[in-house]
Amino acid sequence: MINKEKILRQFRRGYAPLESQEKISSVFKNTFKPLIKIQNLEFFLELCETNETLLRAWGYLGIYHILEEKTLEDIKYKSGFSLSRLYDAIRKLLNDRDEISYFGGSTKVQVSLREHHFRRISCLDKSFTFEPIFEGFNSVKETDTVIVELLENVLTKVADLKIEPVLLYHANNLSKSDFISKVRILHGLENLGINKVLTDKNIISNIFKTYLNDIEEDKTEFEEKDESKKREIKTKKKYLRDNIFRLAAILDLDLESETLAFVEGLTYPYRSLHLIAEKYQTNEKFRGILLKKLQETVNPNFITEILKSILVVKRNIENWKDLVMEYINKYELIDGDLIIEIEKVNLLSESMLTHFLIKGDKWHLEFLKEFLINNPKKLEVWLEFRAQFIKILNFFRKEDVREEGVQNFKEKKEFALRLIIDLERRDMIDLCLENFKNLEDDMLKKLCLFAIINFGNDEVWINLRKLMNRDKNIDDYVKRFWRNLERREWKFYY
Repeated sequence: MINKEKILRQFRRGYAPLESQEKISSVFKNTFKPLIKIQNLEFFLELCETNETLLRAWGYLGIYHILEEKTLEDIKYKSGFSLSRLYDAIRKLLNDRDEISYFGGSTKVQVSLREHHFRRISCLDKSFTFEPIFEGFNSVKETDTVIVELLENVLTKVADLKIEPVLLYHANNLSKSDFISKVRILHGLENLGINKVLTDKNIISNIFKTYLNDIEEDKTEFEEKDESKKREIKTKKKYLRDNIFRLAAILDLDLESETLAFVEGLTYPYRSLHLIAEKYQTNEKFRGILLKKLQETVNPNFITEILKSILVVKRNIENWKDLVMEYINKYELIDGDLIIEIEKVNLLSESMLTHFLIKGDKWHLEFLKEFLINNPKKLEVWLEFRAQFIKILNFFRKEDVREEGVQNFKEKKEFALRLIIDLERRDMIDLCLENFKNLEDDMLKKLCLFAIINFGNDEVWINLRKLMNRDKNIDDYVKRFWRNLERREWKFYY
């Protein structure tokens, strides 16, 4: 049985949402946490029904901690749980503008209850939050950061047709320069689009066009004297603009002229360019802009994004295969997503990548590693490539290398050993032992040992132990490396 009066006296001393060095944090540790431990939800609901701001602050904090990572099914039969009381508390919080103060580290924070607690409440399972928040929105006319956050993280995460009108109302209710809230609105639209419950695409298109006009008409960055604030405003505008065109493509909105103008004016890598390409893949003007951008830019990251888009519209570009591979080789591009896409269209042959392995320049090896991590089975089915890979593992001494004319011996050896580790190739661990016995380079020997320790079988372990028994230097080397791994919690930073 809890002593309610004693607890209330403690809670009235002040509010501390976390355990810290402040004196008041003892209330969190000695009074609040024990109540959470016994899952006393009824008591915290009672606190939310009081007229005392401090008590309500503790009440909502308790609700969050008890319901965190739970669903309605987990708790609905629990003694003291009332869904209607919980709904009332959440609805009440939506308009609770009373302020509390607390210390966040050494800084005193003053904030309204709704702003402070809805970030937590919005993280709870939607079975607790959707209905009361939606009902509470019926009385909300003002659009602020709390409202757009709830739209993004709660309401639009549920596939319900009644959400769209609410979202569109608040989308039209933002100030022209509130670029961050507009991005949150876009994320909410994206949530509804994923759930396929958007109906008013013409209205949404017009909202997007309004947001674009707001970006162009806003002059705050030019009026601001502080350079860091100017950059901040420009960054916010860019982030909103980038998201508008990304989402316009995903939702199939009518922004063709605006989108083409945006792509034509691009001077930086835009990771959603391939999404626009999917929407406009039959548009001749779009293709022309892409090809022109490819000729004009020397930025490898931008070229990577353009090539991904060219792969989308390839049917309408006669020499697309030669074009893509020309730029990949010219700029030595290594991008996981691009490599996946060119593999899908069969631009990477065994003979080409075997040539990469034989040549063994730094770029070739990095490209191969990225490719093989995504296509590990190629080491099985590409017999010519596998033979060259095993050949690298079987060379140990400089004189052997000279006799066979092997180029970039150390780089290739390191590549092969790292790949065995990354792909956890247990079938090649015996080769790691042979390399450990014969190699002189310290880093290469450590790569071998790391593979043996982590993926070795009994036979390899026994053979390693025999080596250690025969040679004290090897014994000391292995034990030092083992101790070093233990200190690093078995992580080997190669």
